Amino acid sequence: MIDQTQKLEKFKQAVFDDAAANAEELISGTEKECSELIREAEREAERVIRTAKEAADSEYNAAALRKASSGRLEAKRRVLLCREEIIEKVFDSVRQQLEDYRKTAEYEKLMIQMAEECARKAPGKKGRLLISPKDSALKDRLTAGGSFEVALSDSIVLGGVMAVFSQDNLALDMTFDNSFAAQRKGFAGKAGLVI
Repeated sequence: MIDQTQKLEKFKQAVFDDAAANAEELISGTEKECSELIREAEREAERVIRTAKEAADSEYNAAALRKASSGRLEAKRRVLLCREEIIEKVFDSVRQQLEDYRKTAEYEKLMIQMAEECARKAPGKKGRLLISPKDSALKDRLTAGGSFEVALSDSIVLGGVMAVFSQDNLALDMTFDNSFAAQRKGFAGKAGLVI
């Protein structure tokens, strides 16, 4: 089991290493674009400020400051949009790699191991094992020796399993969806995309 967990961790690490490489490439191109946008906004803000100082008109100064703030806000908005675009591209790539992985025999083995691990974590209990409709072909192989009634759940999109033990109010979420969401949530900070 440790070997399979290590394989899963290595696979996840390989996927995220690949995603990080893709992110670095996207970040590099986007940073150049964002830097130019910021420089352009700074040049515009400096021009407006110089004009305001020369005019020495308080009403014009106030308008110039509003325009400078607006330019900085617009630059930040563009950077944020670029950041979101990068994150979306990276995770689209990860999503595609997960889709490709689901077509392998290794994925079937992993699904069976996950079901068995869920059964081991709740010995002697009967529960429902939720899987993606795309994994319905594996339904009969995921009962973990009769521990689970396997059901399809539209809420599982990327794969994996979720064991639900209703009598104990217990759910074991081993879905790729859950891991994907957690990784996506923290990705901007990990990839150096925090503003």
